[in-house]
This record gives sequence, structure tokens and C-alpha cells, in this order.
Amino acid sequence: MALHPLLDCGPNLMFNVARDLAYVRLRPDCSPTRLQEPAVHPSISHMTIAIFETWSIEVMVMNPRGITVHDVLFRIREHLNRSVAAHEMHGPLHAVAMHSFRARCRADPREHAQGVKRVDFLGPKVFFNGLTRARDGSDSWDLHFSHGV
Repeated sequence: MALHPLLDCGPNLMFNVARDLAYVRLRPDCSPTRLQEPAVHPSISHMTIAIFETWSIEVMVMNPRGITVHDVLFRIREHLNRSVAAHEMHGPLHAVAMHSFRARCRADPREHAQGVKRVDFLGPKVFFNGLTRARDGSDSWDLHFSHGV
């Protein structure tokens, strides 16, 4: 199974997972239509993406074309911009999440009403940095983040 180059690790796109997909920036030589191409070859209709062994994202589609690059990016953003449940606030990344939440609220006071989001657990690493095959040998993918380019 081959991953689409836009989803591979590297500087293929700039995507801050805290922001809307309208702000995704592609390499200058890359057409936006590539976001509608299959995420993997051969195409699939179900994909599992792991984040820090904490969460997993299920990407599923019911169409003959299979999962697209856009579908993957959309589900990542949707998953990470959800408010966290009380049980998710315990653990080693609690301090990181609270620091990010406070910074987000300082930048936009309206954010306070939304509470802590999963994206806050990323700290300053809020840029998509690609997918790699899961280290456990399963059919899932590991999601990587960076500070930006």
C-alpha cells in the first residue's frame, strides 16, 4: 500500500491542524485538485490513524473512489478540534494542554467557552508532518506533528 505523497512525511503541504482546511497550503507546483486524489494506492474505504498512542481516528467513506487526501486532513482536524472529556485531562500532557489552552484564550477570548481541545495536547507542534505506517505492524498509520516550516 503506497501513501499519497502529500500525506508522506516532508514539506509537501503546510497544515496547521488547529485551523480550517481552507488555510492548507500546498507546494507551489502542486494543484489543489490533488487533495481529491486517493490517500493510498490501491484505494481503501477505511483507515485508522493513531495519535501518540492516545487517540485513534477512523476515516471511513462510502464511495467507490475511496478515501481522499482531503478526507484524511478533514478527519484529523475534526478529531483534534473537539473538546476533551474529563477523563482525557489526566496524564503526562495535562500541563502542556493547559498552557496551550491559556495561550489560545489569550489570542481569542471567545475560545474560553470551548474549553480545552485535543489540539491543545500538541503544545506548539500543531503542524501536520505526515503519516507513517504504524510501528506495531498493523494496518494503521501514525500521525506526526512539527512546529512548522
